[in-house]
Amino acid sequence: MRLTTLSLGILLSACTHYRYIDPQTSEGLDCLRKLDAKVNACESDVRDRQASYDNLYNSLSMFRQQCTMEPNACPPQPTRTQVSNYCRDDYDEKFIACGGRIEEVER
Repeated sequence: MRLTTLSLGILLSACTHYRYIDPQTSEGLDCLRKLDAKVNACESDVRDRQASYDNLYNSLSMFRQQCTMEPNACPPQPTRTQVSNYCRDDYDEKFIACGGRIEEVER
């Protein structure tokens, strides 16, 4: 039990945490609002595309289950598609370019 608690404490202390400090100018805040709007729109698009792929997968799976009456008529089992969420890949750099700061939080 003590070893588990110690291991958990070491793992938690190994996690680096950051604090995002917004820009202090009106131009910087406007830049940040535009950046966040782009990220939110991108993430919404990713969710919509994922839902579309999930619906297609479900439809193909149902069709495959229903076609078993005819030999060789069934398509292959569909594979799930996972849409990559790239929306925040360069967020930190753009946040800083807007005038924001990112500080490491001591734990």
